[in-house]
Amino acid sequence: MTNFDVEVLLNIHDNEVIVGIALTEESLHRRNITHFGPTTLRSTLAYGMLRLCAPQPSDIIVDPMCGTGAIPIEGATEWSNCFHIAGDNNPLAVNRAANNISSLLTKSQIKEGKLSWGLPIDAIQWDICNLPLRTGSVDIIVTDMPFGKRMGSKKRNWNFYPACLWEMSRICKPGTGRAALLTQDKKCFTKALSGMEHVWWKVHTVWVNIGGLHAAVYLLNHAPQAFVHPSGQDKEERLSAKND
Repeated sequence: MTNFDVEVLLNIHDNEVIVGIALTEESLHRRNITHFGPTTLRSTLAYGMLRLCAPQPSDIIVDPMCGTGAIPIEGATEWSNCFHIAGDNNPLAVNRAANNISSLLTKSQIKEGKLSWGLPIDAIQWDICNLPLRTGSVDIIVTDMPFGKRMGSKKRNWNFYPACLWEMSRICKPGTGRAALLTQDKKCFTKALSGMEHVWWKVHTVWVNIGGLHAAVYLLNHAPQAFVHPSGQDKEERLSAKND
């Protein structure tokens, strides 16, 4: 269809019907991104995940598996009163994220003269299971976890997901910290989350369609207790039993 006046999108899922009307001539799902990777997240979905966490001024927001940086870039443009950190273990992904940040900054300066002082964002290469961040220093974690299809593997996820959730719980602030995590490997994620209910509390689940894949965004709150590493917890339990 061409030269139509109004574009109406109808989504039907089980007993829920959502009707949407396009407000712009061009799709917004690729806004702010110029360098794409194999699993680049739509900017519209990145915005929705961030909004679920209700960022507050001065919050530190981290995407530990940023890919091309869609989530932190969307955060830096829409929540400029927060600081956003984009990290990934793949140097190619970090390079793409840095290029996207640079392109966005240049585009903004040329078109409107905005953001001339830079963006409240930084990109770094790191190990998701051993992040170079202080314990309890992060307010919000928003990330697109590997589905085990184009990135990673479902077999590896059974060990990878629990390790990620433990490290995320370490850097996140007790009580006030929150996370929005996207994955299509729901079975593996649910199993990993069930083993750390004392650390992460599931608040809500939002179902999303990712290129035909039925995925979910899990909104989590960090428990009030301070982080205790599993090995340290085992040690404390052994000492307590010995004293008894």
